[in-house]
Amino acid sequence: MDPLVAVQIVVQSAQDLLFAVAAGALVCSAMLGRQHQGCPAASAALGRLRLGALGALALACMLFLWLEAAVMSGSSFSEAGAAVSAVLTQSHFGIAWSVGFAGVVLACLAGVRHSRAAWWLAAAGMVIYLAGKAAASHAADAGDFTLREAVHVLHLGATALWAGSVIAAAPLLWRWGVAASEAASSESASRVRFCTHLSHLATGALAVVIVTGIYNATQDTAHLTAPLLSVLYGRVLTLKLLFVTSAVLLGGYNRMIYLPRLQHTAADGGQAYSDAQRSFDRLLAVEAIAMLAVLAIAGVLGHTSPSGG
Repeated sequence: MDPLVAVQIVVQSAQDLLFAVAAGALVCSAMLGRQHQGCPAASAALGRLRLGALGALALACMLFLWLEAAVMSGSSFSEAGAAVSAVLTQSHFGIAWSVGFAGVVLACLAGVRHSRAAWWLAAAGMVIYLAGKAAASHAADAGDFTLREAVHVLHLGATALWAGSVIAAAPLLWRWGVAASEAASSESASRVRFCTHLSHLATGALAVVIVTGIYNATQDTAHLTAPLLSVLYGRVLTLKLLFVTSAVLLGGYNRMIYLPRLQHTAADGGQAYSDAQRSFDRLLAVEAIAMLAVLAIAGVLGHTSPSGG
């Protein structure tokens, strides 16, 4: 494998992670905003996390463009600058990249302010970024503005919401717990409501991920004549599905076992509640690690030909 392509895969995985974190911080801030009580420190941390992730994403996008220019022109990394302009103006990738980068910039600018309008503007910027990302993927092989590309945008968005909400919520709940000197009844109820909203969001996003993922997989492998596991794409896809399954099982166990315990013990905020919350948080942290693996593998999958070539 070309070393520049290997670096591209790493940068792409970093982009997927940074976007998921930004999306997760955005949606977690919305869920906190629905609470009459909560942890102000956690809310402020989410804002900083989202802005930091978006800023890093913008830098990662520029680095990826430079790498793509080097690969497309056949030049070295240090000499790729001369090809950047041509890539941006004369290639489909350049147009798609420009759309995605514009979305990141819009989301960054919206992240500076704290208001409902700024929240929606940031969400719009993230959707624009996903549209550009989908246009530069395998989903655009049949052209732009197609059903396949639209489904891929949904898949990317649902994956980011699922993974990002879990990744952002894991340290958030820990910080929330540290900030609370005592688990008062009102504080316990507020945390349980957040955990409930998080569980509902993850479940809904997962349903979309499964449906759109099946569609994408059937489209990507439609012309594959060899057995799926005989090509690199099939093996990488299988590895990704294993981690997705692990995350689903972890999230499902949390939803069916620990979330009901949280809801039943929140009123007194005693030891039973503390134990349930601690178990919920720990399992959520493990799920977050599984989601990190999913995002990393997705970066490899995006640079692997479905045909096996």
